[in-house]
Amino acid sequence: MFQNYFVDAVNGYYRHLAIIQSHDSLEKVNLLVDEYLRVNKKPRVIYAFHPWLDNSKDRMREFKRRFENFLDVDYSNSEKYLGQSADLVILDAMGDFRPNYIARFVDMTRGGGLAIVYSDDILKGKLYKESLTRDGIVKDLFENRFIELAKKYRGIILFKEDKCNFTPYSSNETHRPYKKIPKNPKVPIELHELCLSSDQNKVLEESLFLINPGKKVLVVTAARGRGKSASIGLFLSYLMSEERFTNILVTSPTYYSSQEILNFVIKGLQALNVKYKLSTSKDGKIMKITAGDSRVKWVSPDLARNEEGDLIVVDEAAAIGMEFLDYILQGWDKVILVTTVHGYEGSGKAFLKYVDKLKNKVLLKHIKMDYPIRYAKGDPVEKFMFDGFLLDAEPPEVEYNGELKITEVSQEELFQDCDLLKSVYGILVTAHYRNSPDDLMLLGDMAFQKVVVGYSSEKPVAVCQIVYEGDLTERQIEDISNGLKNEGHLIPHRLIKYMRAFDFGKLKGWRIMRIAVSPENQGKGIGSRVIEEVTKMAKGVDWIGSSFVADYSVLRFWIKNGFTPIYLSSIKNEELNGYSVIVIKPLSEKSKGFVVKLSSLLKDKLLRTSHQVYYNLNPQLIALLLRNTYTERREGEVPDLYANKIKAYIGGKVPYNVIAEAAHFLVTKHFLELKVNLSIEVEASLVARVLQGKSWYHAGLMLGLGSRDVEERVKQGLEVLLETYS
Repeated sequence: MFQNYFVDAVNGYYRHLAIIQSHDSLEKVNLLVDEYLRVNKKPRVIYAFHPWLDNSKDRMREFKRRFENFLDVDYSNSEKYLGQSADLVILDAMGDFRPNYIARFVDMTRGGGLAIVYSDDILKGKLYKESLTRDGIVKDLFENRFIELAKKYRGIILFKEDKCNFTPYSSNETHRPYKKIPKNPKVPIELHELCLSSDQNKVLEESLFLINPGKKVLVVTAARGRGKSASIGLFLSYLMSEERFTNILVTSPTYYSSQEILNFVIKGLQALNVKYKLSTSKDGKIMKITAGDSRVKWVSPDLARNEEGDLIVVDEAAAIGMEFLDYILQGWDKVILVTTVHGYEGSGKAFLKYVDKLKNKVLLKHIKMDYPIRYAKGDPVEKFMFDGFLLDAEPPEVEYNGELKITEVSQEELFQDCDLLKSVYGILVTAHYRNSPDDLMLLGDMAFQKVVVGYSSEKPVAVCQIVYEGDLTERQIEDISNGLKNEGHLIPHRLIKYMRAFDFGKLKGWRIMRIAVSPENQGKGIGSRVIEEVTKMAKGVDWIGSSFVADYSVLRFWIKNGFTPIYLSSIKNEELNGYSVIVIKPLSEKSKGFVVKLSSLLKDKLLRTSHQVYYNLNPQLIALLLRNTYTERREGEVPDLYANKIKAYIGGKVPYNVIAEAAHFLVTKHFLELKVNLSIEVEASLVARVLQGKSWYHAGLMLGLGSRDVEERVKQGLEVLLETYS
């Protein structure tokens, strides 16, 4: 039935996707596989599943017996296999139908290949869907839209029990990737030969821009599967062979994000016949590649802050956070930023806004890669995946005219109106740098939420996504306090588990999960107006809150709108590359009491542990938190000896280390009493040197200043504080 279509797919280097829902789904998968094997007798196979679910290993073994080249992958470890590809990719969706996994594994299918997602029923008994379920209530809007779209797209094979829906695609509509080696390449032809597309050849040559003297930033962006990491890896192998830059750093949110860069450094060195040595971790990860006097080393973002070298590569830069990028750009002269746009690892659209601003500050070259290398341009599965997961959703173009209509939009209305959904989701993914296909399913299926949209000229310009939290029973509170997860109530969960604020869980709250304004309309007060309207809607609610990755500008927005910081995580979230902050706007007297108590405890924690727990946190952020939290204790009077020591330091008679304890006492007293307004720049300098204990040099890196400038601000601040508090 499908054999001829599979042959055409091989000729056109495009893919097919089969989605099977049936009580005998295994039988249907085997029939499809039989037909595919007539076209490709020895395919490479990747099989994805949750090995700990009932019968899942038995199903996997049944397939494994059929193939020689077979790789089984636990969904939970899928990140380790980024960059891998196969002819036949099979996803066991009997126990889980999760958008992130589907997008990631279908993307591994190469041209001429077949991806199969099989399940009994994608609506029932699925792990991710159960995480969106509360009191047995959940919606099916995401799955219904996904299946209806699958019916409309060519190249998608859809089985529902014994009914099959399929419209063929044609190789006449695709274009294979091709390499285009320059006539007189400056980079060795051996490396150009390893490229699979003209875009990769272009990256190799244009990256030479970095070699010129002075501060330079190279930005490479592309959708998934364009070979950007491979291109950068080949370029680094050239630099190593020439010993242009001897100390090259690679960093990324996780090691596996950069795995392809390191793999292609090795391939490049091999092609150039350059001898190299590998340093690996205990679990086999390549951590360092050395060739002659040159080395390429992977380090985590936290460690990268304190490293020095000739060149740093930040892979998946959009997912790593703009604050970290600012820090790196402050300390390095040669920087390569690589990121995915329109991908399952998150939208890079917020990153593109960042790059546009960066162009005004530094000499920058931006290379955009368009041609896929894993499959042909025009591939029908990519088209379907982009639409099914809205990977390329864009906000509508509309200029705010001062009029704003704010209204609640039901999830049903949202998912029935294609244009409205694309506009709303486009605003969400453009405004936030961390997004994934899971977010779309959450938007459609999670019932305990509210979506508020702000319209200008009858087009969406702002979106607020709200989750109902709290109102917990004594049993639920006890379960959370004993370590059981209840992520459907994120803010109460954090405050009960980590702050032991048990009774807070009884209060009713609205957590603003996301609030976003279209890029061209930001900074016009729209977000604040939406929050004001949401506050009016919150009848019978004790609190409105939000939880987000600590960021100075984001925190300032919430504080400006009447929210108080009450919690800062003690451990960095490695996935989000930051610390989580919780802010609350109390709407009842009960919640106000909690806010005062928790906020004052947060201030106390910051004053006591910034040198240890929060050493790497932005000092401006710490200063902002300290200035906008409550106080329930006071320091005593400033001892005369402390005052005299500080005066001697300001006068240049003794070095800072001599008066460190006196400065700490005075700065602590200031943030507890707040009798004087210092500029955020001065307060941040005091935080960096006095509370965090950074060297002048590292304080300067964090603040974008020279060491002398930091010390001058510290002296200015101490002088004002001494006059105020002694």
